[in-house]
Amino acid sequence: MINSDKMTKVLVLGARFGGLTSAYTLKRLVGNKADIKVINNSRFSYFRPALPHVAVGVLEEKDVRVDLATALPSKGIQFQQGTVEKIDASSGLVYYTKPDGSKAEEDYDYLIIALGAHLGLELVKGWETYGYSVCEIDYALKLREALANFKGGTIAIGSGYFYQGKNPKPKVPEYYVPVADAACEGPVFELSLMLTGYFKKKGLLNNVKFVVFSPGEYLSDLSSTSRKIVRDMYRQMGIELVDNFRIKEIREHEIVDESGKTIKADLTILIPPYTGNPALKNSTKDLVDDGGFVPTDMNMVSIKYENIYAVGDANAITIPKLGYLAVKTGNVAAQHLANRLGVSTKIDTYYPTIICVADNPFEGFGVAVKDDTWYKGNTSLAIPSPLNHLKKELFTKYFMWTKGDMALEKFLASW
Repeated sequence: MINSDKMTKVLVLGARFGGLTSAYTLKRLVGNKADIKVINNSRFSYFRPALPHVAVGVLEEKDVRVDLATALPSKGIQFQQGTVEKIDASSGLVYYTKPDGSKAEEDYDYLIIALGAHLGLELVKGWETYGYSVCEIDYALKLREALANFKGGTIAIGSGYFYQGKNPKPKVPEYYVPVADAACEGPVFELSLMLTGYFKKKGLLNNVKFVVFSPGEYLSDLSSTSRKIVRDMYRQMGIELVDNFRIKEIREHEIVDESGKTIKADLTILIPPYTGNPALKNSTKDLVDDGGFVPTDMNMVSIKYENIYAVGDANAITIPKLGYLAVKTGNVAAQHLANRLGVSTKIDTYYPTIICVADNPFEGFGVAVKDDTWYKGNTSLAIPSPLNHLKKELFTKYFMWTKGDMALEKFLASW
């Protein structure tokens, strides 16, 4: 219950697309009607769609880094660095560890969970020694060094398996939550384009072979027409595509799947297996599904706890785990909560659509994708154009200029 003697306290856990969108939007809507506090495990948040650009040397770390300790307070939002350990939903408490190692707890009237998923790299043997990725800034910088020193051989790019929850189900149309083998394969497609341009610029393209692998059917979240376009594109580019390869181990010169099948690989770039966030798995059991994700209704409200919201990758309904869906869910949660706090606000209707841009900065073009066929829609667009490269550049600059506030997202997404 909300204590009427004090300001309503809203706690936001996580500060990527979902968390920042929720916090900024709610603050803009309710002003001083609530105290909003964000807890994040790092002082910095990064524009994740541009981490591949850091890996290939087009952007620097500072170009994609937001300092939450200054950005959030400048908008009237409190910030606390800390690693969330668990949520006691029945008592309304969040337990976390501060950077100095001390334990702390925080109460709340309303909670917005934006902790994301867990990158299950511990599930892939040999990762520490031979694996590379672009899912975190440290991984992107490590890959950058490896690419700079790569003189030739086979590069394998692909996704790990997605350990998606099944029960209890969210209270949304069932076809809004399809079953996925991979959490998100957009970065794989982008890297396959980007690295072709990277090695062409270095004059080494004839020395490099690319293999793209998927735990299921590659890009299964797109229409069959779009998948055929990509397969034809790969065929023309000489890129080998391997479906149904559920990676288990990375070795020095090959990768191995669960059935024992191997792919030659001198450099392996992996979008890791996705699992539920450990903090959520440690939390009150009926808050999450059997995969560790939070089932919600269409307003992003937990199906068990009416004062808890979940947005972005932590929410069971966001399939695939996509930045666009994180922003959409963050907006809906903030709008719904604003109404509960006495501010009459139109609540967007959540409708899942896959929207992303795969950029190739070395050849000055990008492929813009808009597809809702996975959700029984009929829109399926995959358009290569120099304009899409420009859009990616401008989107990055916009995110950094606003410190992660996606206020104009509804206009940008319609480009």
